Amino acid sequence: MQISIQRDYFKQALQEVMYAVSNRNVLPILSGIKVMANTDGVTLTGGNSDIIIQRTIPARLDGKPIMQVFKEGSAVVPGKYFSEMVKKLPSDIFIEADEELHITVQSEEIITTMNGYDPEEYPALPEMDSANIVRVSGGELVEMVKQTAFAVAKAESRPVLSGVHISIQNGKLALAATNAQRLALRRASVAAEWKGACIVPGKTLLDLAKLLQHAPEVKMAISDNHILFQSDSLLLLSRLIEGNYPNIENLFPKEAMCVIASNRKELLLGVDRACLFASEWRHNTISLAVKNGAQLRISSKSTAVGKIEEVQTVEWVDGEEELEIMLDGRYLLDALKSIKEDKVVLSFHGLIRPVLVQPFGVEEHLHLISPVRS
Repeated sequence: MQISIQRDYFKQALQEVMYAVSNRNVLPILSGIKVMANTDGVTLTGGNSDIIIQRTIPARLDGKPIMQVFKEGSAVVPGKYFSEMVKKLPSDIFIEADEELHITVQSEEIITTMNGYDPEEYPALPEMDSANIVRVSGGELVEMVKQTAFAVAKAESRPVLSGVHISIQNGKLALAATNAQRLALRRASVAAEWKGACIVPGKTLLDLAKLLQHAPEVKMAISDNHILFQSDSLLLLSRLIEGNYPNIENLFPKEAMCVIASNRKELLLGVDRACLFASEWRHNTISLAVKNGAQLRISSKSTAVGKIEEVQTVEWVDGEEELEIMLDGRYLLDALKSIKEDKVVLSFHGLIRPVLVQPFGVEEHLHLISPVRS
């Protein structure tokens, strides 16, 4: 294999593939990156036991050549050292791999030689059923991940809650995440006649959102053990989390005692201020109190520092005119940050029932936050 490639394109692609490369792999070859070159371009593959990322760099981009392939072939290079070296090189890069698996990297007068691995020993990608493919807008998928994945459980005591539940049914794609104290749900319409569901590690989806920021369309497929995401230049294959996800449909209350509508930005800033005084409490407890059927009081206190209280005028109140509930301020902040609309609706269903937070007039984006017991 012999190629010459522009440094910046190669460096960016390597950084993306390195999301999946770890030096703690049981198989030493998985600490490397497989580089495969042909006349169409270069494909980089990195992976571990849970995730595989494959990135394709085309030979031409916007009609301009960004590489030359002098000799087709493949090699597996040491991931960490190779990617770090490429970052430090000054200009375009020449790469050669010989039959003895020696990798030569040259940029200007800098020459590096590394020992590679046999590309024939690199694990092949699992087969996926092409019949179970759904296409979704890349921008919408990234947004759905950002609006849900933050709510997964950080502890590993219940593995299924550390993942995002993805389901496709009746032409709807749904992403849901919960840590048993809060829940985030986002739905979108898709053209799919089949149905399926799985649990994907939350970290994997957050990495995916970073990698697919500019992808116009993403193909998604689910098998018994894996889920595949593929754009025109990137492929991500993730192992699924085994287990049964909680039935979340029964968690959403039907009738509310009180419903308020408020400006999202004003409410977010008020909650953010209250969280400053709530940090000493285990659940970052803040108080929300509906007053006089037209106002919302946001407050918190710290035994060491003091207290904060502010009153905001809400756009409207429907139901009880006086109500107070204690919530984890961080959870409410996260929910409000994930909403892009200007107006939000909060539905209160009782002192010990979860609060429903959603954009005004939108039923496809919902958050539930359990109250804090005082």
